[in-house]
Amino acid sequence: MEAKTSFLWYNTSMTKAINKLLRGAKGITDDSRKVEEGFIFVAVKGNVSDGHDYINEAVHRGARAVVGEKAVKGLPVAYYKVTDSRQALGELASEYYGNPSGKLKIVGVTGTKGKTTTCYLIHHILTKLGRKTGLITSIAAKIGDTEIDTGFHVTSPDVISLHKLLSEMVNAGSEYVVIEVSSHGIDQKRIAGVKFDVGVLTNIAPEHLDYHKTFTEYKRVKMSFINSCKNKVIAPSDTNLELLPGKFNNLDAEAAIMAVSFFGIDRKEAIESIKSFKLPEGRLSEINNNLGIKIIVDFAHTPESLEAVLSYLKGITEGKLISVFGCAGERDPRKRFKMGKISSKLSDISIFTAEDPRSENIFKILSKMASGARSAGGKEDEDFFRIAERGEAIAYALSICRRGDTVVVLGKGHEKSMAYGGYEHPWNDVEEIENYLNRKKNISAIILAAGKGTRMKSDLPKVLHPICGRPMIAYSLQNLRRAKIGEIVTVVSYRKNIVVKEIGGEVKIAFQKNSRGGTADAINAGVRFVSEGIGTVVVMYGDDTAFYSPGTINKVIDYHKRTNATLTFVTLLKDNPSGLGRIVRGTNGDLVAIVEEKDTTPDEKRIKEINDGMYIFDKEFLMKNIPNVKKNPITGELYVNEVIKMAIDQKKKISIYRLPDALEWQGVNTPEELENARKIMEEKLK
Repeated sequence: MEAKTSFLWYNTSMTKAINKLLRGAKGITDDSRKVEEGFIFVAVKGNVSDGHDYINEAVHRGARAVVGEKAVKGLPVAYYKVTDSRQALGELASEYYGNPSGKLKIVGVTGTKGKTTTCYLIHHILTKLGRKTGLITSIAAKIGDTEIDTGFHVTSPDVISLHKLLSEMVNAGSEYVVIEVSSHGIDQKRIAGVKFDVGVLTNIAPEHLDYHKTFTEYKRVKMSFINSCKNKVIAPSDTNLELLPGKFNNLDAEAAIMAVSFFGIDRKEAIESIKSFKLPEGRLSEINNNLGIKIIVDFAHTPESLEAVLSYLKGITEGKLISVFGCAGERDPRKRFKMGKISSKLSDISIFTAEDPRSENIFKILSKMASGARSAGGKEDEDFFRIAERGEAIAYALSICRRGDTVVVLGKGHEKSMAYGGYEHPWNDVEEIENYLNRKKNISAIILAAGKGTRMKSDLPKVLHPICGRPMIAYSLQNLRRAKIGEIVTVVSYRKNIVVKEIGGEVKIAFQKNSRGGTADAINAGVRFVSEGIGTVVVMYGDDTAFYSPGTINKVIDYHKRTNATLTFVTLLKDNPSGLGRIVRGTNGDLVAIVEEKDTTPDEKRIKEINDGMYIFDKEFLMKNIPNVKKNPITGELYVNEVIKMAIDQKKKISIYRLPDALEWQGVNTPEELENARKIMEEKLK
């Protein structure tokens, strides 16, 4: 059946067309996968895919009408051709939700830096003075006392969500709304259909040139928004205010004061209200500690904001200023050199690390930053360091600071995820810092990472094979840090240099001379690096512990202590235990032996409980017995199972912790198992 309507949607008849189209609509979307019966589907051409290619899918799912820019014939539903799908989507969303922006006084804030702080300042002033005000920023949306997460790495939400939020604010009795507006949001028309009473430009400097290509275009986009607003504020370049820490924050305060003046609020009232203002999350956020140091987390991620924050902190730091930051992948590469140079000039020690590498090679990013540091006279491994794992970079910074120093961790601020490959991994700078500050100083962990992994059919060390954009061993390190393990030793051998380059940081490195020396030989190499005073040693493999949760690691340690064990190891039930050692128990449930599959009897082969390779040792017992392990007569290797036999023979207390969730252990020895691990991790990250 041919479409009954072949309607060209011209700007002059937009209102009439919108009203006709929305009559009876059950929803609006530009994602064909979200179409339901009675929805309107708007086909939008994006950078990666074109919504026009999914029109038939949308119709199949129940779309009652389709809007698009291209000429389309033969559809069984009405098709509306428009000159700009993105603009049409915004106008439709506005009308669908009852034109909420027309019922509110809306302030939009844009600029290269300071947008979020300025939004929070305006919101604070208005709220403090009794005006019911909503807020939409990169940190969160606020409707009254309710806070809503606005998603990963997003400044301006999608246009449908934006109008829905505005509608909810109207229903909640809001009179004003403050919206953070990004250049991407302007260019992609994520604010289409919103009527702004005041537009604020905090400042402008080269940024997002990977997207806009030129600074001229970036400025044009920003100014197109400012000029479209009923009233506009261009923030001053100087101020006498000293209400907030740092001149840059006081400039934001000036912009906020100018913005609220359009609503009849005088300068004195605004200044008085700002005296009770607290900076938003991730903006010069200070973490309390008893070390006599300042620990700051800030969102600064541009050359200008980095320079402003470091200059301010340099002026208030008694000792050394230690900065930890990175540069995002798939974003403007030109700022990497600049930021490395700025930090080298202002920081006593700079630590370059990951900040959303995405699909880019992290070491190429760090190399460019290092070039900038060298251009300012910085010396590697003295004035600046490259540590790829952000958690290890933070741990290293905190390990080298002394009373009077300041450690500032920059670039992530409030964000709760880190982008690796095409995946968002949970991440929070504040939590990582607090985990290290609250670490268990009497426990050490040894990660076994010496093997090649012959069955992987690759020259890459097995622990460096990636799962969802990150090397396997990165998960092991992260899980141990999050379990608050105080000291980590990693045993390396095969291609040790590239493994060390990947993990770096605060990790102690032990070298196993023979990568085929066996697990006991590797532990023997690692335990020598465990500090004096440590009573408990955790041993893990770096190639099958990516799925352990920090909670599980702590439960095993607690179980080991609660049972007064000399040795605790972890097992799990596996439906198909082929190729794995079996746990043989006595009638009372105590351990009798761990038997490798090749040595099992027919009855033992039917056992489904296997040893998954995580051990907790009493350090004294381990150091006394590990050197006495004898070589296996067939392979010539030294196996950790022999230490367990020694514990049995010496009648030591052995505890067995069975994993409740078998998915927390994933053995990865082949490309097929690696792919299976990727699928499981992908589900975990959703």
